[in-house]
Amino acid sequence: MLWLAAQVFLLCLVSFLAGAAITALATRRKAGAPESQEPEEDRAWNKVTEPAP
Repeated sequence: MLWLAAQVFLLCLVSFLAGAAITALATRRKAGAPESQEPEEDRAWNKVTEPAP
């Protein structure tokens, strides 16, 4: 019975480590390439214009 418990524990441990490795690789790949974004004040729809007197 102890042998069965040890097998279940090891299989769960291997499964957890594989999932953690896949998650780490997926998140590192996304974070590695930063997206270039223009500043908010450069967008035409965001500019404030003064009314003519």
